[in-house]
Amino acid sequence: MVALPNDPLWQEFLAASARIGGDIGLVQGAGGNTSLKQDGALWIKASGTWLAEAEARPIMVPLDLPALRARVMAGDLVEAEVAGMTLPGGPAGLRASVEAPFHALIPARCVMHVHCTDTIAMAIREDAEAQLRKRLQGLNWHWQPYVKPGVPLTNAMRDGGAAGADIVILGNHGLIASADTPAGARALLTEVRARLGGPVAATSSVMVAPLQGLSSTGYVPATVPGGHDLVLDPDLRALAGNCAIAPDFVVFFGPNIPILTPGPDLPARLSALAAQPLPRHAVVLVEGHGALIRANAMRGTAELLAGYVQVLKRHLANGGGAIRHFTPAESAELLNWDAEKYRQAMNSGGADVAS
Repeated sequence: MVALPNDPLWQEFLAASARIGGDIGLVQGAGGNTSLKQDGALWIKASGTWLAEAEARPIMVPLDLPALRARVMAGDLVEAEVAGMTLPGGPAGLRASVEAPFHALIPARCVMHVHCTDTIAMAIREDAEAQLRKRLQGLNWHWQPYVKPGVPLTNAMRDGGAAGADIVILGNHGLIASADTPAGARALLTEVRARLGGPVAATSSVMVAPLQGLSSTGYVPATVPGGHDLVLDPDLRALAGNCAIAPDFVVFFGPNIPILTPGPDLPARLSALAAQPLPRHAVVLVEGHGALIRANAMRGTAELLAGYVQVLKRHLANGGGAIRHFTPAESAELLNWDAEKYRQAMNSGGADVAS
């Protein structure tokens, strides 16, 4: 039986995990994951849990590190097998993040994977690698073009030599930083974030022109800072309909966000959208008014919307440029993924729309 770590490094790890989990510019909702290697165990955030709660409740699951790493290096790991490598001693009823394999691949003791909005804003560009080369000069970093998260991504990272880098930028996905201590990994996150632009200014979260007749539609006004700018700002509106730019945006919103024109039949049109299976139409934009969120959307939808706004604003602040969107096949792959269906179930039951 694996005992829970009981040393200052473990407490530092939990505190650092909670700190980054509470920063909407680094982690949105149940996204992101952190890990710590200790005594043959890989302690990693459980799928569907929130890093922000790392100090409040047990969310770290222990895996058999030698066994997992051996299968990763052999290249024959099957995703469903990861759960079977869970060691006793962790919280009951939870399973390790689907991204545990690349945490095992990376040799550093502490690994932090975040959906940094500044990083994603750069990593969605068609010329991302060239842009990153200018901004990350002097750092030990690796560019990994988009591959489906989980085992396929781990295999690509292994084959591309990502394990030798302290920083990995994941195309259309996010950022990985690794070091021997949580403080060291966090320092790398801070450095990369600063070099890629830093947080964008938040704006009002109040819908400027209230809509009538929403009460029976299944939608409520978003209270996300800047959320309404997605349709009120012409530059953002030109980008906001196609959200197939990062895995969590597809998983929480579907590949597209509908943009509707107001009118007498708007409540009926909204009701029809609300009757469709989630995650599609979890967020709707209404011309001249702002953003709406489905009342039954997954927990974390508001946080993902806030992150989506930050990504697009940072992209524009960086000068814009051609975006690499997911293909229909890549979006379908994410929406039909058993691992994401599990995470969705962990966060079902209605969104907290007051981000």
